[in-house]
Amino acid sequence: MTLLYQPELRSLTLGFVPLLDAAPLIVAKESGLFSAHGLDVTLQREATWASIRDKVAFGLLDGAQMIAPLPLASSLGLGAAEVPMTTSLVLSTGGNAITLSNRLLQQLDLDPALLPCPLASGRALQQYLLRRPQQQPLRLATVSPYSCHHYQLHYWLNVAGISNRQVEVIGMAPSAMIAQLASGAIDGFCVGEPWSSLAQLNSQGTLVTSCDQLWHNWQEKVFAVSQQFADTKPQCYLALVSALLQACHWLKNIQTDSDKTEQLWHWLAQKQYLSLAETGLTSSSLFNPKVPQTFYGTELNMPWRSQAAFTLLQMRNLQQWQGPLNHPVLQQVYRPDLYRQVATSLGFNAPAADWRLEGSTGMQGEGSGFIDGMMFGMR
Repeated sequence: MTLLYQPELRSLTLGFVPLLDAAPLIVAKESGLFSAHGLDVTLQREATWASIRDKVAFGLLDGAQMIAPLPLASSLGLGAAEVPMTTSLVLSTGGNAITLSNRLLQQLDLDPALLPCPLASGRALQQYLLRRPQQQPLRLATVSPYSCHHYQLHYWLNVAGISNRQVEVIGMAPSAMIAQLASGAIDGFCVGEPWSSLAQLNSQGTLVTSCDQLWHNWQEKVFAVSQQFADTKPQCYLALVSALLQACHWLKNIQTDSDKTEQLWHWLAQKQYLSLAETGLTSSSLFNPKVPQTFYGTELNMPWRSQAAFTLLQMRNLQQWQGPLNHPVLQQVYRPDLYRQVATSLGFNAPAADWRLEGSTGMQGEGSGFIDGMMFGMR
């Protein structure tokens, strides 16, 4: 078989955090897609995104599944030493949700039949906080201060009229959140699946909104490498992106294809991956229809620079960083040109533009949409 690219390095280690949206890496490994591109890949499970970031930065991992804002944060030196990173592939959209403890939910004036709904749940929480202004702030957890989870949680609070003084947002590993919710250490969390579904399955929490309802069709996980890796092993990098894009395509319509869902469940269930057999999730309950999650689309896998710029805006709004939204880091981190090259070589369609008007299609189609109806666009 003739390889599309000639990898400079064949044996590689890629990192992932045990979430459903690690599926593209696991599919590429288990289905033989990495091997088909001349790559011998070992997948390494990590507990936190900080560990993923640091191990990619120091070369202990050759690349990784990564929360979308993290390559930007690393390249700007936010939260850790400045290490330039790059991505040419979005692995998934959606999959995040906000869950509140059942203890807290019982104190809200909220009809459970309305859930999940960002406006109803946010309004009920805001009214509850007005009734208890002198008490300690609520404590909510996200996976990283440089994550879509963190920005989506703050977006939800802001739309509901809840100030940062009323809520304390802390960082926590996804796998620790249910236990911390059960103990009362936190009042809620924003995390990727399957943790919100498991909290509800275990009667520890209730899913009050999916983040897709807040930011529709928004990048969630990307495949990222250090800039040094991309520069010194360009053929290897393109081969990795090719295998992962094909894995994303394999996952197209996964939630409606029962045979593929069954196969995916058996792959994810392995102990070195998500250990699903220990969670109670079956192949039929693997994907929660209340938490939309998508892996492939003509526009979905594109690393849109407009979405990167919007991420910089969230960083600026939360005073994590100050700088222009057209910062040169956008061109360095987000490489739609390389995505286009790979997609074309595989026979997939790819958008011709690097930027788009975010929110332009509302809640329809592949375009993005915001719960408050805002539009975001720049060049």
